[in-house]
Amino acid sequence: MNPTVVDMSPRGEDVSCALAGELIVPRLVRRHGRSAEVALVAGRAMLLPGDDVRIRIVVGAGCALTLVDIGGLVVYGRPGEAGDASQWHARVDLQPGAHLTWEGLPTVITDAGSLTRSLTITLAAGSSAVLRETLVLGRTGERGGRLTADMDVSDAIGPLVRETLEVRGDSPVPGILGPNRVMDSVIAVGDQASVADVAGATRLELERGGTVVRYLGDAAHESPLGGLLIGAARLAREPARVA
Repeated sequence: MNPTVVDMSPRGEDVSCALAGELIVPRLVRRHGRSAEVALVAGRAMLLPGDDVRIRIVVGAGCALTLVDIGGLVVYGRPGEAGDASQWHARVDLQPGAHLTWEGLPTVITDAGSLTRSLTITLAAGSSAVLRETLVLGRTGERGGRLTADMDVSDAIGPLVRETLEVRGDSPVPGILGPNRVMDSVIAVGDQASVADVAGATRLELERGGTVVRYLGDAAHESPLGGLLIGAARLAREPARVA
């Protein structure tokens, strides 16, 4: 399958958006000045065993992109069979003065599902990103399958965040997720990125240039992070003008 591509670049006082994809199909929702909103729509039922989703996001200098997921992801498997893990990998490159807001919806790994997932973000000078990532082990009444999730965020100086989560829903491990099924995170990185404190969530201040606010619990709808992304993105809504 061809990768999903959202390539946004400045064009005078406006922007141009090159969009392509099969498993995940990007659709332009609106465009105004140097800002655009793009919806990510599933091209079919997913994720099935062996599915390989590759997403490439480029936000050009001085541009602001809002990504909206239309429907969450459910990772399916074949009960009683090992099968190939589903793959979901996103790479984001932000050029100088660019900003990304990504309102991600939950990714649910069913009992028979297996997912290898990664998010890689590269920040240039003056750029920032605010994202929500919700990972759920199992549907209601399930314990969930296998998940390996990597996050790697860096800027011109070096790494800001490097994190790997490896879990199995039927084998909870103390000190990782323990008995919790849900890990809901708002990640704010780069210049001007900020996020408020939230009761019931843990705040992690990065060594420089960012914050992660995280909730661990048993149900995604109980997370206190709903609406937090909007407030966090407001400070960087107007991207810097870069010649």
